[in-house]
Amino acid sequence: MAEEEYQATATAIAITTNLPNWALLDEISVPLLETGVGTLPLLQAALPSILSISQNDDKVKERYRKVLRIAQLQIEHLLKSQQELLKHMEKLESENISRILKPKNMKMERKTSGGSPENNDKYKCADCGKIFLNENFLTSHFERRHPKPIGRSSSD
Repeated sequence: MAEEEYQATATAIAITTNLPNWALLDEISVPLLETGVGTLPLLQAALPSILSISQNDDKVKERYRKVLRIAQLQIEHLLKSQQELLKHMEKLESENISRILKPKNMKMERKTSGGSPENNDKYKCADCGKIFLNENFLTSHFERRHPKPIGRSSSD
């Protein structure tokens, strides 16, 4: 069974059974979770059970350390996932901003030598003077070598 299918099945079982699912919580090995074995599917499956535990439940008194540790691992996993998503979003935003601002910020000079225009058109970087055979190479060079800081205007 694929990991996604297992995760969906485990979550569905936890949601449709009487919560909290103590049998599921008892099967979880905290030391294995701490080493990263089976973390995501188990944490996803245990989340509804953890959320439904009442402080007055006699079973939680026997297992409070384990329940607390599972909850901590779930929060840790959620925070790591959130951090990865934020990094990915920042990267996408940066790429989008550079695409939007590129025509405004990119300085190019078109330099033509004598002879046939198709063979001799060259593109010069206004920042460093390098010469390129076509505009695509110059654009790529400019994005890699001369990125403009985000949030700064030309008057800064």
